[in-house]
Amino acid sequence: MMSRPKKVAIIGAGPSGLVAAKTLLHNYPKGTFSPTIFEKGHEIGGLWPIEPRDTTTETTTPRQRPHNGFVDPSMPTNQSRFTVTFSDLAWESVIDGADIPMFPQAWQAGKYLQAYAERYIPKETLRLGHKVVGSTRETSGGSRPLWTIQWVLERDNEKGKSSTDEDVESETFDYLIVASGYFSTPYTPDIPGLPSFIEKTFHSSAIHTKEDIYLMLEKCGATKGGSGKLIVIGGSISGAEAASALALFLSSTSATAFQYRGYEVHHICTRPFWTIPYYLPYAAPQDDIQEKTVQFVPLDLVLHDLARRPPGPVQYNFGPVSQQQETKVNEYFLSLLGDQHAGYGNIGGGSRDGTNNTQPSLIAISDDYAEYVQSGSVRPTIGRVCAINRTQSGQANVDIKGPDGEMITLPNVTAIVTATGFTPFASLSFLPEDVLSRLEYSAEDSYFPLILDEKGTSNAGVPDIGFVGLYRGPYWGVMEMQARRVAESWYRADSEQGIQFSTEELKNKAQERQRMRDYKNADPDSRGQFPMGDYVGLMETFARDMGIPRAPLPGAGESLGPVLPTRYVAEGQGKPSMLAESHCALASLRDTLTYDSDASRTGLTRAIFRALHGIWNFSRVSSRYDGEVTGTARFSPTYPTYPKDEREYTYDEVKRVDITPRSLDRFIYRLGQTSAHSGEMQISILNSSSDVELGEAPQILHELRFVGPPRLEYEGSGREEYVVRAGGCMSSEDNNRRGFEHSYEYVFRLEGVAISSWECNVKYRKTRTDSYGHSDGGVNEWRRTVYRR
Repeated sequence: MMSRPKKVAIIGAGPSGLVAAKTLLHNYPKGTFSPTIFEKGHEIGGLWPIEPRDTTTETTTPRQRPHNGFVDPSMPTNQSRFTVTFSDLAWESVIDGADIPMFPQAWQAGKYLQAYAERYIPKETLRLGHKVVGSTRETSGGSRPLWTIQWVLERDNEKGKSSTDEDVESETFDYLIVASGYFSTPYTPDIPGLPSFIEKTFHSSAIHTKEDIYLMLEKCGATKGGSGKLIVIGGSISGAEAASALALFLSSTSATAFQYRGYEVHHICTRPFWTIPYYLPYAAPQDDIQEKTVQFVPLDLVLHDLARRPPGPVQYNFGPVSQQQETKVNEYFLSLLGDQHAGYGNIGGGSRDGTNNTQPSLIAISDDYAEYVQSGSVRPTIGRVCAINRTQSGQANVDIKGPDGEMITLPNVTAIVTATGFTPFASLSFLPEDVLSRLEYSAEDSYFPLILDEKGTSNAGVPDIGFVGLYRGPYWGVMEMQARRVAESWYRADSEQGIQFSTEELKNKAQERQRMRDYKNADPDSRGQFPMGDYVGLMETFARDMGIPRAPLPGAGESLGPVLPTRYVAEGQGKPSMLAESHCALASLRDTLTYDSDASRTGLTRAIFRALHGIWNFSRVSSRYDGEVTGTARFSPTYPTYPKDEREYTYDEVKRVDITPRSLDRFIYRLGQTSAHSGEMQISILNSSSDVELGEAPQILHELRFVGPPRLEYEGSGREEYVVRAGGCMSSEDNNRRGFEHSYEYVFRLEGVAISSWECNVKYRKTRTDSYGHSDGGVNEWRRTVYRR
């Protein structure tokens, strides 16, 4: 007689809960498992919203936030679509190919999860609006344990808020998977004096859009034309994002009406950190290219490249970070990002080889943070906030203890943003006390709230509970591997006796839990950014332990390439439709890593545009004037004027003669999609001197067209630089109006991710005749401008 399916309760319908249910349903023979997903919300996705932010209700001075939740729908993921994915659903099956973003917005990630659920998870498996309030693990009678899950119904009312039906219902299951997430509750640090300033303190999860910041400043009593400091406390990714969001707001408002020019952004972080832009240089071997070239590809394709690991099987690194490891990491980032970027993108790093760092550096992902530091728009401080003292004016003085023990005070603080992360405790609150005790639960340690084995998926003392996605900084690929590990353990369990382990298995699990205890009790200053931060090691070790082969990259020869979920298809996923999804994603990856593809050109365009941000010294010579003109030019980010544009700068130029400012020129630089190829990006330069009072929109002067990939050259000192060339022509309408044909030639010299110098050469050719009917078709005038930091 065929045994009944094993019933599994899954708590949470975010990415970890969905992939757990899909794995149970599709990686094993039909009828092996019967999963049920409990989700307190009325939509799947967890923290990921499934609809874009509603911009129709936004005004310049909003009274309420236009979205709900910790994640802004328009926030881009900080890993590319090749990492934010599962092995058996390509993004091409969710969004039309030409419109797939390389870094999806949060709502698009939510749409991906929705499509994933529609394809793989029957509706009867989902219990939306079911809030789990408790559970018990019954072990009486000597039989295998059973789980009883208690829940209440969460109903939507007409105002969009939830109301709870207090009638508790329950059901019994064979197994339980905790997939309720790590980032359940914003964490506010316990700083002396902070409660007295709490109404002017905001968590970074509430600071995303300009409307959020307007509301924050309004609550804090900030005035247009006033002054004060906006302080961000906390490093890592969210700290850089919050500081950059504030700097963008101030830059945008200053560029229009000088409204908040008197305010400053200060960022306080407890340890050194590197800022990594979204696109990094990648020197991929190309058989048909003799000259050494470089591409700019998404950061995860570079950082997760298997070629970075020593030859042989990849080992998972877990434990405190040694000084030798930290030095090696700093040397790698220095070689990848370059000396110039390290000068303002390695905050608190000390010497450039990083050998004097006493703590492992954090990593922040941002396309603007380092440049905001370079331009003085963000002022970082390494230290720990030890007191906040509110003053009679309603502002505060913030005391900071530096690494050397020296105390400094930042006065006139108007608002505080805590970028101090989240805690997982609410996600575990439904578990019974006896189970939490066996899991060695720590209610005050968000770094290691539980002691687990099998790479964070289980504990041999309670083998019928599994964990998927319960670790800081979860990647979707690791969630999928964790789901496979849990499912495989339960698949081979005896239906009557439950899960049995061999002596060797129990020994290995005990050793792994002890390593976690040792790491938990180690000096906090030796801890890495994430407890399980070795993504490549995790993926490779999971795959090796479960016998999952790594798929080769199509057309890449012997190149190992990056670690991606679509390269690890489990044996149970051999259905043609699932394999087709993996093949589709890998084909898209091949295009991205091809030097002359649309994706490659888009990466270069984004990298160049990002690196223009900041302050430049320039010198200019031309055929019109004798001598050299010098001055400074500043690229200041502003909110894009049009939704179709992704980013925008104002370019302000101050010429100097005899050290005296002489004139001010202003242009607009925009990064947006080309009209010819949807998804491909281009840089447009516009003349901002149009008559705004008459309603004239800025006119496009020209658009940059890059000529070939970056080429390796050596500058005078022998240092490697990659040279990028671009051209452009003024629009025909503007040429006719001026009577000259303008052509532009650009040369950008890149060292790492930074532009070390660049030049713009302009040629003017007469296009209309004079009063005598004469026309000179030759080059009449020229201008050459060189920019350096």
